[in-house]
Amino acid sequence: MPPRRHRKKIAFSQWNVVTALVLVLLLLHLVLMFAGGLPGVFWYYENFGLSWDGITHGKVWQLLSYALLHGDWVHLVINLFILWFAGGRVLQMLGQRKSLEIITAGVLVGGLLDLLSGLLLVTGYRESYLVGISGACFALLLAMATLSPHTRLRFIPVSGKNLGLGLVIGEALLWLMHPDFGLPVLSLLGEQMVAWGGAELFEISHACHLGGALAGWCLARRVLTPVSAPT
Repeated sequence: MPPRRHRKKIAFSQWNVVTALVLVLLLLHLVLMFAGGLPGVFWYYENFGLSWDGITHGKVWQLLSYALLHGDWVHLVINLFILWFAGGRVLQMLGQRKSLEIITAGVLVGGLLDLLSGLLLVTGYRESYLVGISGACFALLLAMATLSPHTRLRFIPVSGKNLGLGLVIGEALLWLMHPDFGLPVLSLLGEQMVAWGGAELFEISHACHLGGALAGWCLARRVLTPVSAPT
């Protein structure tokens, strides 16, 4: 067992990465809100939020920068809590470098799947701006669930394995149930949910959530898979 002083040093180093990201997201959102929010600085969201128009005009930085922006305080606070909770757990298990890889992969894959999703709408592509670090949050949640499948969370009475499976299945279904996909049965269920007052469910990018979750799962599985020694 390492000395107590050494354990404290490791814990602080691991926690510092997530803390820094949380603080950056919080301070940036405060600045944008004081500048007038989405209506006041729309140019900022237009240039740094993710959209096909931006990507086709060479703004490739949007594939990462969109994660630094949030539409409102509720969106931000939920993401910060998940980032702090799941990110802290993954940091303890994998360290800073691999945790940052999972966060980055979650943002990239989530953004790419959202762009692809926009092209699949049978009603035609509608320009929109994706913002939020939800893709990374789902990547961290799935990484945590994969690395610790039998752990039960205090506020969610299910195992990590079942939590991860439920998140993937739930986000996949909500994505495919989008009424504008025109899929048999699934889109009809989506239309019924809209009729019941659930239209806001389809204003969320479930494609981004699903992409981030799959990225986190794949990277965590790679960590768990032993590398064969050369013969």
